[in-house]
Amino acid sequence: MFIPRQPVVDNQFCELASQTSVTAGVGGALAHAGAAVYMVGSAADPYVKVFAGTSPGAVKHVFGLLMQKVKTGYHEVHPAGWVKRTDFGSSDAIAQPSYDSSGNINGTQPVPVGVAHCGGIWDTTHYTSESAADVYSAVNAGDLLNVTYNESGRLTNYQGTMGTGETWHVNPYALVPMFDLFTATGTTKYQAVGIVIKGVSAAKAESTVGGQTMYPIRFKLLV
Repeated sequence: MFIPRQPVVDNQFCELASQTSVTAGVGGALAHAGAAVYMVGSAADPYVKVFAGTSPGAVKHVFGLLMQKVKTGYHEVHPAGWVKRTDFGSSDAIAQPSYDSSGNINGTQPVPVGVAHCGGIWDTTHYTSESAADVYSAVNAGDLLNVTYNESGRLTNYQGTMGTGETWHVNPYALVPMFDLFTATGTTKYQAVGIVIKGVSAAKAESTVGGQTMYPIRFKLLV
């Protein structure tokens, strides 16, 4: 059989994969809305993970961008499963703790998340425009957006990867389906996950990345 599915609805049934690198339970961020993700998992479970530094360590297709912020529960200061009143009505996904065989918390369980792809126009503040450490440029209409080496899967209008791993460089493991692989000193013109419709100045980009006043960019998603 061959049954059509509604992509936005079905993508709500993806799950951010479990992890053991964060054991604290104080509502800390595990992943940010707008982060680029790739798919992993088993035959039955559509898990996704964020492109983060050298992870995944091998070329993976960009599956889409997270539609929700994902954070830990509050089990370090409250009983497991407790949520804040401010969480009700928000789009944040809350990952509950996982336990080892002795009953100790050893990370977080998988948590359902929405993943944006199949085009569409989006606003995001999860981007950078660095061309060197703390050197920002404007994000202009028509700029292509790639996935950075940043630990949180940010997008960037920077167009080069040299394999050295600085956070502003393009992640060579983030492959857009049907497009060419990176070379060690190659171009990224066939590698974009989005194209900018409305950009920001260099000062506004720096303010956003620094967590001060947040200025979104508007772009068309290409994956």
